[in-house]
Amino acid sequence: MEEFQCIDLDVVEDVSVVRFKDDKLMDPQRIEIMGSELMSVAKDDEKSEKLVVNFENVNFFSSAAINKLIVLNKRMQERGGQIRLSNLRPEVKDLFSYTNLDKLFKIKDSQADAVSSFEQ
Repeated sequence: MEEFQCIDLDVVEDVSVVRFKDDKLMDPQRIEIMGSELMSVAKDDEKSEKLVVNFENVNFFSSAAINKLIVLNKRMQERGGQIRLSNLRPEVKDLFSYTNLDKLFKIKDSQADAVSSFEQ
C-alpha cells in the first residue's frame, strides 16, 4: 500500500476509503499535497472506481481544500467512478450546505452507509 503524507487509504470490500491525517485543512502547501495524493488515487487503475472520503478527523476544511474535492469528483466521474463523503462533523457539513456542495456530493452519515450506498 502506498504511503501518503496527508491521507490514509484503505480498501473496504471493493471501495477505496480515504481519511485525512490533518484535522484542519487550511495550510496551502498541505492542501496541494493532499490534492496530488487524492488525484493519484483517482488516476490509479488498480484502485476501485468507488471512493469514500471519510471526514471523521476533520474540524475545518478550507475553500481551497474543497476545490481539490471538486476536481477529484470530476476526475472520478470522467473515469466512470463515484465518490461519497462520510462522517462530516456539523461545522464541516454546514460548509457543504452553505455552498450547495451537498447537491454535488452524496454525503452519508457513516463510512458503512457510504460503502453500502454504491450500486452493486
